[in-house]
Amino acid sequence: MGKKVEKEKESFNKLKLFNKFEEELIKKEKNDIRRKIFIFEELLNFANKIKKISQDDWKDEIENDIKYARVINGIRKTS
Repeated sequence: MGKKVEKEKESFNKLKLFNKFEEELIKKEKNDIRRKIFIFEELLNFANKIKKISQDDWKDEIENDIKYARVINGIRKTS
C-alpha cells in the first residue's frame, strides 16, 4: 500500500508541475501572439507604403494560404 501512495503522490506532483508549466506557457503565448500580430501589421503597413501590396490583395489571398496550411498540417475544416 505504501508504494501505491508514493506513486500517486509522485504522479500528483508531476501533474502540479505540468499545470504550472502549462499556465506559464499560455501567459507567454498570449504575449507572443500580440507581438506577432504587431509585427504583421507593421510589415503590412510598410508594404503598403512602398506600393508592393495593397490592403485588398492580402485579404483575398489569405484564404488560399489558410487552405494550404490546413492541407500541409493535416487539419480538417470544422465548419
